[in-house]
Amino acid sequence: MFYRFLLFIVPPFVFRVYFRRIFYSNLKKVPLEKPLLFVGNHQNSFMDGILVGSYLPQPINFTMRADMFRTPLARFFLRELYVTPVYRLEEGFENVHKNLEAFTAIYDVLKKNGNFIMFSEGICIQEKRLHKLRKGTARLAFGAWEKYRLDVHIVPVGINYTYPSQFRKEVMINFHDAFSIKELTDLYKEHPAKALLRFNDKCTEGLLEEVIIVEDPKNDWLAEELLKMERNNLIHPFFRWRFDTDDRRKAEKRLADKINLLTKTSEDERNSLEQKVREYTGELSNAGIQDKNIAWKPDYGWLRYLAVFLGWPVFIAGYIANLIPYIVSAALTKKFIKDSRFTTGFYVATGTVLYLLYFLIILILLLIFAGWKGLLIALAVPLSGYLVLFYQEVFRERLSRLRFVSKSMKNKSLVTELKNQRKGIQSILDKIHSESGFGFAQPDPE
Repeated sequence: MFYRFLLFIVPPFVFRVYFRRIFYSNLKKVPLEKPLLFVGNHQNSFMDGILVGSYLPQPINFTMRADMFRTPLARFFLRELYVTPVYRLEEGFENVHKNLEAFTAIYDVLKKNGNFIMFSEGICIQEKRLHKLRKGTARLAFGAWEKYRLDVHIVPVGINYTYPSQFRKEVMINFHDAFSIKELTDLYKEHPAKALLRFNDKCTEGLLEEVIIVEDPKNDWLAEELLKMERNNLIHPFFRWRFDTDDRRKAEKRLADKINLLTKTSEDERNSLEQKVREYTGELSNAGIQDKNIAWKPDYGWLRYLAVFLGWPVFIAGYIANLIPYIVSAALTKKFIKDSRFTTGFYVATGTVLYLLYFLIILILLLIFAGWKGLLIALAVPLSGYLVLFYQEVFRERLSRLRFVSKSMKNKSLVTELKNQRKGIQSILDKIHSESGFGFAQPDPE
């Protein structure tokens, strides 16, 4: 019941507010009639699993480290959310045997053609890299076949955020082709250890195609600046929020692969590119303008100015009406969360609970003092809050545009030079022939 209630609230309302855009693509590749193990990369705590499962036609099940089940209240809510505790070596070798009970519970779900989302890296790190997969998922899949002859299908799924801990950013989720555990059972019968490794290799191969990876940490800054430029090359419908296309992720993936390839083939060219990007971004910063102003000219600019002018009263009313839950949830997140990996999850959870309570109080008060008209007024509160988000974006965009136009009038040669610099950077990137899934730096063994 609790899960169904959250499914009704979170994807269509909460995610619509927190994420500016969600790209959720290739669900058609998933054999939903089979028992499934989704294997995903892990950047954003439990938000990763919630995002993957929010648009599936069936509930998604999770595993979570056992120390999160310490209190009765936590155990109740986590069980309601289909979360199964698992024990890691980090939590004490004496507890690992309890995973037999956890595996039995997982098998019971899979026997009913259910699913689990597994994060086989074993750690959550907010960086554009993929870490070596642990063997627990492979053992689970082979165990389901060995004990119950379950035809478990494994689906690698890439979860890519623009900025995982920031409000009103974007997330891209893409499902890879599934493979059946039966493909590896012959190898498992002869060489179980080799079968476990081959299982992880197949998952890794899938994730390498779906995850945006910057192999060398020294390229993080360069990659981020170039990714910003790539995003500015694309124009999405302003009010559209959810997309089922994978084009956006592919564009960012190609760019990251080009940076990885350039670093491996020519250090000098890589350094030259970084120098050009630093010069370009430095001049943008000094001029007080943004790359998006150089990249494109927005359509219907006069309508946007009109929206800023006419929408001012709606913005003020909506901002004041929704200020309390926004301030409180932000303050609680700042006070209690010091690790950015948990920022989004905590903020979304507290914000959802607080806003539901706040809306309920507003609704009751308005019904008491305004009768049934109060219902319409109460419904206008969250709608006005949603419009506030778009108003702020249009306002910032118009302000940025005004600065750009002013700078163009005062110093046309500077703008021309910036456009030429941007074209030069793009020309360098166009000449790099990337190889998707070129590889990634292997971390130290467990």
